[in-house]
Amino acid sequence: MRQSCHILIVFLVSSFYCFSQGHIERIKNQPYLKLKNKVNCNDTPGDNLSMRICANLAFQKSDSLLCVIYYSILDTAPGSGIDSLKQKVIKMQDSWRMLRDQHCSIIMAMYEDCEGCHKRAIEYLNCLTELTYRRIWELQKLAEETGLSKD
Repeated sequence: MRQSCHILIVFLVSSFYCFSQGHIERIKNQPYLKLKNKVNCNDTPGDNLSMRICANLAFQKSDSLLCVIYYSILDTAPGSGIDSLKQKVIKMQDSWRMLRDQHCSIIMAMYEDCEGCHKRAIEYLNCLTELTYRRIWELQKLAEETGLSKD
């Protein structure tokens, strides 16, 4: 019994880690981000590298905001069983991440001939950012409708 509890805890922690990180660690650790201090994303970046850096930083920001609302909902969602509200929220979010990734991979596929170019990465990051901001709105609405907000 004790071992199964440890396994469940490890599974849940790894599920939360996977959600909050997803493939963002790879995105956050791109070598070109070493130049981020030389780019002003408040102005319209002129070159492709600057636009890629700004798109990357925008996605990181949106992902951080998404994590805040998501964990806020999880913290207030009751239950710990398989059919609990908390587990339903986790499953829903996992499904959304899969949908988001598939959606943006289609956008990226439009630039197959542009392997390694900035335009492909910029469009992919912009797609992730846009869908993530939409998801933040959806989760805020869910929190309001269900009373799962900390407010």
